Amino acid sequence: MANRTTAPGTPEGDRPKQPTRWLACNEPVEQPLAFLGSLRCLACREDNAPLDPTLVAEWQAEGATF
Repeated sequence: MANRTTAPGTPEGDRPKQPTRWLACNEPVEQPLAFLGSLRCLACREDNAPLDPTLVAEWQAEGATF
């Protein structure tokens, strides 16, 4: 999982970027799992699917970090 720890009251622009699509299957992210910092959907987690390097590179190009 990505590190999502931020101090309470951290301005929105200073918070870690969350993906809008899963980084393994490219499906839309469900908000409860996004809030927890998950990078893969439940099905991909169950299958232990690897993250797609292309999707990860795009996410990182937007300023995200693990």
